[in-house]
Amino acid sequence: AYLSLGTDTPLVIVGQRSFGSRQELRLLRRDELNPLVAQFRNVRRIDYLPRSLLLRLVRGAKAVTFPSIYEGFGLPVLEAMALGTPVLTSNLSSLPEVAGEAALLVDPYSPAAIAAGLRALDSDADLRARLSAAGRARAEFFSPERYADRLGRLYGELFEERARADALRPAHA
Repeated sequence: AYLSLGTDTPLVIVGQRSFGSRQELRLLRRDELNPLVAQFRNVRRIDYLPRSLLLRLVRGAKAVTFPSIYEGFGLPVLEAMALGTPVLTSNLSSLPEVAGEAALLVDPYSPAAIAAGLRALDSDADLRARLSAAGRARAEFFSPERYADRLGRLYGELFEERARADALRPAHA
């Protein structure tokens, strides 16, 4: 998807190698015998970054791309949005719920859809600004304080419901 853009914006991939990454690594291998090496001049692969450097990288990125097929929650999306970085993510699993309307949602199985989203983020500064602001607001919804407020209200409603149910029960003699 990235290579179809023809952009000079670098693609930085951060994360450990995992099951199924052998083909990706073979493509990204930088040797003179690899005929694709010229196409990958702006692709960087970093296995590990300390958290402080990772946050600086995300904060300074034009966008974060996270087209995951399955996520239990999608913390990388939330962290990027909290930093004000526009996000392109998957329309599957938990990611639409986490991102809401504050990210570009794409079909992770479609290179064309991913490329279209990347193209929009790369070329449209207004879109990036809108997603940055919306992302910060969306991330605030998941803040510990907001979570504690929602949980407290839920428990309060449950206790009130239980008290009403107990009040309707006949007293035992």
